[in-house]
Amino acid sequence: MAAKPDKPSDKTEAPAKRGKMLWVGAIVLVVLACGVAAGWYFTRPASPEETAEEQQARKRSQSVFVKLDPFTVNLADEGGERLAQVAIVLELADKESEAMLARNLPIVRNNLLLLLSSQHTSSLLSMDGKLALAREIASRSGAALGWKEEAPAKEATAKEAAAMKTAAKPAPASRHAAPPNPVVAVHFSQLLVQ
Repeated sequence: MAAKPDKPSDKTEAPAKRGKMLWVGAIVLVVLACGVAAGWYFTRPASPEETAEEQQARKRSQSVFVKLDPFTVNLADEGGERLAQVAIVLELADKESEAMLARNLPIVRNNLLLLLSSQHTSSLLSMDGKLALAREIASRSGAALGWKEEAPAKEATAKEAAAMKTAAKPAPASRHAAPPNPVVAVHFSQLLVQ
């Protein structure tokens, strides 16, 4: 009888295949873990500081500046001899706000004319007075564009405060926060008091 060629037995093939399959499985798991880690890294929420800075930068990049025609008004001082010439640039949140301002410009100008003519020389000459005027211009202009200012929260009475302290759950917050004013800022390009 002739000798049979050596064939690897099934017993030696099984461990070799199993070893290769383990290596392939381990590599697949490592690649999958790296993918999950990369996905988490790039989609994780940013820190609050980064988010605020990014939001501020985004808002500034979308801002639209609209220069209003200058106002010349008599001031509310006694005698009515003092005048103010005021040129205003409104910084709006976006293009939609600009279109809304264009549609409501007569209302905005009327509101600002009434506001400016009610001012006194002393308030227009002080820095605090100018800043207060800018805030009021933003508020009135925003209101003319459909923005509603949040009502200031009323102070709780002593009885309500005691009830809140004893309650197990805090009072629910307002479900719908008011949208921000479309007038982001008010800039004076001219402010002359005579």
